[in-house]
Amino acid sequence: MKMNVKILGAATLAAVASTVAPVQAGALTAQQIFTEFNGVVWNNFTTTSDVEGRLAANHITGGATFYVAPRGQASTFQAVNAITIANTHGNVNNGGSVNYVSSISNSHFNFNGGGSLVNQTPYFAISDFTTPLNAEVATLTGLAANSTVNASDHNDVKFNVAADAKGTAVFEITTAQFQSFAGVEFANALSAKTIIVNVTGGGSINQNFNYVGSNTSYQNSHVIWNFEDATSLGIKTIHGAVLAEDATVTNNSPIEGLLYAKNFNGNGELHDYPFQGVLPTTAAAPEPATWALLGLGFVGLGFAARRRNGRAPATA
Repeated sequence: MKMNVKILGAATLAAVASTVAPVQAGALTAQQIFTEFNGVVWNNFTTTSDVEGRLAANHITGGATFYVAPRGQASTFQAVNAITIANTHGNVNNGGSVNYVSSISNSHFNFNGGGSLVNQTPYFAISDFTTPLNAEVATLTGLAANSTVNASDHNDVKFNVAADAKGTAVFEITTAQFQSFAGVEFANALSAKTIIVNVTGGGSINQNFNYVGSNTSYQNSHVIWNFEDATSLGIKTIHGAVLAEDATVTNNSPIEGLLYAKNFNGNGELHDYPFQGVLPTTAAAPEPATWALLGLGFVGLGFAARRRNGRAPATA
């Protein structure tokens, strides 16, 4: 089934919005976002290339073919989700729908497979994504490296995966190293559930290396490239999730996994490979009320122990 939807003006938007009741999206964890989404861009998203999986963005412009070959988990979100959409002309395949929260203008979508344009279904704020993802970036950045890189041959730089008891391998390299590599290979990659590469240093970064060896399909769903301080990131081809929360990202070839960025000016595709590793998380400290309940629990345990030992609690 193919549908054509063209946005004509504010009056049409108001009529559509008035007939649809907002549905609040449930809170997402970082693990859910990694699993359900192909792209999260908290400022401006524009591309003319395919986006295979689910997208969330603050503002969408340009034209693309969305939801080309989704492999992700089921979600309460649509194929395309944005706060605002303007000057966008695209295709939405496989029954995917387009959800806008605040406004849409001068835009045209061809829906192939039964999708439609919806308003605030679900309703969300971009902070619903940035809050858990930024917290996860901070956690990843704080991890100590437990695996080493052999860069003696820049045409075949070996990331020697040495996972810990939880199956997590962590690398740390500088932006200068990252940009100097001509070819990279993840040795022993299948031994790890999660492979994290923290790239330290900010500014403008460009990646031009090729991949050597096999297991790139495994890397798509198990590797995370974390560029915490980058402000501009140009990508040739990269396997795995790319985290660049403060960067404008451009690409000339596919990003094989989740993209999280400030802006995306894409000249290459986003390929949908849901993350299959386990994200390290930092447990939150109990709230004061929780501490009080824990204290009462400890008191109760002490009382029970005294009873078992045949001694009553001391009294004043």
